[in-house]
Amino acid sequence: MSEKAEVHQISSLTEGYAEQPTFLQAIKEESLHPFPVDKFKFLIHELSVQQKRAIAHFLNLPIVFSRHKKFPDALFHKLLLQLQKHYLLTDRERLYWVILYAVLDLLKNESPGSLETFLAAKEDNISRFGQWHFYWALRLHPGRAAAGTLWEEAIREFEEGLQGKAPEAKSIQEDRISDAKLTALEDKLKKEFALRQTREKEAGQLRKELGIQTKKLEQFEREKKQLSAELLILKEEAVKQKAEAEVSRNQLEARLYRLNKEKNELLNQLKDAEWKVEEMKSNAAKAEHELEKWKKRLERKEQSSTCDLIGLLLHSLLPESDKLYQELRQSDPENAPVLRARIRKIFDLIDLLEQFQQEHGQARSTSHVQTSDHSLASDSSVPEASRESESYVGTFYRRDHGGYIVLEDGKTFNVTESMVHQYGLEHEAEVQCSPGKQQNGMTLYDIELLLQGDDTYAPVRQFFGYIELGAHFTWYVVDMNNSQNRYPLHQRDIEIQQPNDGDPCLFNIADEGRFARISRLYRKTKQTAAEQELKTYKPSLLRGQAKKAKPDPFLDDCKVVIVGGMRKWFEGVVAETGATLIHDSGDAPERIHSDLSKANALFFLLTATSHRATWSCVEIAKHRRIPHFVIQGSKSNLRTLLWENRELIKRKQNV
Repeated sequence: MSEKAEVHQISSLTEGYAEQPTFLQAIKEESLHPFPVDKFKFLIHELSVQQKRAIAHFLNLPIVFSRHKKFPDALFHKLLLQLQKHYLLTDRERLYWVILYAVLDLLKNESPGSLETFLAAKEDNISRFGQWHFYWALRLHPGRAAAGTLWEEAIREFEEGLQGKAPEAKSIQEDRISDAKLTALEDKLKKEFALRQTREKEAGQLRKELGIQTKKLEQFEREKKQLSAELLILKEEAVKQKAEAEVSRNQLEARLYRLNKEKNELLNQLKDAEWKVEEMKSNAAKAEHELEKWKKRLERKEQSSTCDLIGLLLHSLLPESDKLYQELRQSDPENAPVLRARIRKIFDLIDLLEQFQQEHGQARSTSHVQTSDHSLASDSSVPEASRESESYVGTFYRRDHGGYIVLEDGKTFNVTESMVHQYGLEHEAEVQCSPGKQQNGMTLYDIELLLQGDDTYAPVRQFFGYIELGAHFTWYVVDMNNSQNRYPLHQRDIEIQQPNDGDPCLFNIADEGRFARISRLYRKTKQTAAEQELKTYKPSLLRGQAKKAKPDPFLDDCKVVIVGGMRKWFEGVVAETGATLIHDSGDAPERIHSDLSKANALFFLLTATSHRATWSCVEIAKHRRIPHFVIQGSKSNLRTLLWENRELIKRKQNV
């Protein structure tokens, strides 16, 4: 039978007989008495090695078995003695179940009434299994309770027969020998354990040294790979630089070819311009000839005066100028210089005729002259009083090229980029617009700045940079301060402005815009003048990529009084601070005196405030110790005053 089968047999024995009173009663009775250690040792000596291993596995004894070494009897005896010395009832019962397993072959066919038969076969069983097997089988026999007297006499006779025999003395001597062997084994185990610890320390040091050497080797490998990568990068850079040099040489050759081509085109344009100048001189001569003709006709007929002749001539020249102006709007950019020169010649002639009239003391008639420049915003034939009565207040909004003005009556009209520079308009500037009619039916506006805005909050970023011609004849604009800001130029600006590579310019970029729009273009011949103009340019327009973020509300629960201008000019600025706006145009300041006495700050727009409103409000502010400030005609100035004096304004709130 295998060792696992032996263990399984012990386990099944304890589980199978746990609920049967066959041996359970005998085990419980024996557990109540002191455990006979010597008799148990004698039984262990009669067991086989396989049975001992099965018992050790069943009792979970900490013994390691080896096929190449002898069974450790001394350690086995010692652990069994320690187990029975615990004086635990469960441990004793487990030992008695082990004893029952050892003598089970003698008791497997026994019953409560077969004790006499069992005693009759005493000698036969002792010779087959051993006297200690028979002794323990008799102690655990099922008939011990039924034949109590017979069982007790048999136990007593058996124990008396065993007294005085040598095995007991031998067993004591063997125990001593076993104890000596166990001590020697423990000493050897300690030495082996100490030697093992020493070897483990040495192995740890060797592993540590191995780790250090491995790290050094890995570091050498990394350095080798790094040097190889750097060598590869240097080779790639050399190849790249060679390719870039080749590309640069090709670009220079292409640029030289392009410059020669442009030179030939400019020579052709110069020839065309000279031909057009000759044509214009011819036209001027024809006009002078026509003037002489009219003079001769006037002298012959003597039907009209010189003034009438000039009036007729003016009537004949103005339709011609309007016709040329319409052609200018519809013609190609190449013909535009010629048409403008002809229009300029006509207007020069008109100026000479009017000068002639003034020299002869004749009043200049304004009914014959109309402006053709869209940057002028009123018809000179409309009286000044009429224009003022029809003026409207509007708000200017910036675009990437020009912008638009929204009037207070809801009407909207566009403003060109040149007009933005002419009037110095910034985002959300408040303007006064006076409409006027032209002869062709167009409505033009005369613009007057009332309150300056702030381009910081415009949806446009403006840069100072230069024009760059890229690959495939693609035009770009590049920021002068950061070459990474490089944007493609809008096709419309390419056609109209006709830039050259390297020309300085001022350009706009809309938020999330893909193309740049030229605000101003400075030719290379005018570069010095452009730099001078840039020094005096508005700093708010040249902010680049940096967009000024609106601050968090910092004047909560405060009241701000503004006198002058219109309420809508200041609502957005005050709302950013979290304060409450109290406004009066200055016409009836007494309406806000009660609110002013409870306010935290007072602001004046002096350009739109009467002296009466100023002094009445200042007296209340001084009496109530309210800080008061003057707005310098722009929204950005109001923002700055509110931010820089926030502590003073909030201190008034706490008071």
